[in-house]
Amino acid sequence: MDKELKKGILEMLVLNFLSQKTFYAYELNKKLNEVVETNESTTYAIFKKLVDKGFCEHFFEESSSGPMRKCYKITSLGREQLNNLKIAWKDISEKVNSLISE
Repeated sequence: MDKELKKGILEMLVLNFLSQKTFYAYELNKKLNEVVETNESTTYAIFKKLVDKGFCEHFFEESSSGPMRKCYKITSLGREQLNNLKIAWKDISEKVNSLISE
């Protein structure tokens, strides 16, 4: 899969997961890998990009089994972005599906 396309899909998936609940970084990376195979460096770069754009924020949480965990949660701006991405995804996927089914 094209690298840039994959990053765009991963950004949408991260925001979608975060719209459901708060995740700690390792847990979110694991969840992403259930859908699309990716490496940690790519995933953490996406987390940073989403935080920098204000689509999600991070905070630290106590862990019962070791060091503090870095957690991520979606912001209201992130929810707006997710909605825009879902609309764009639906539109493009419908067009692509109609073309490849001909």
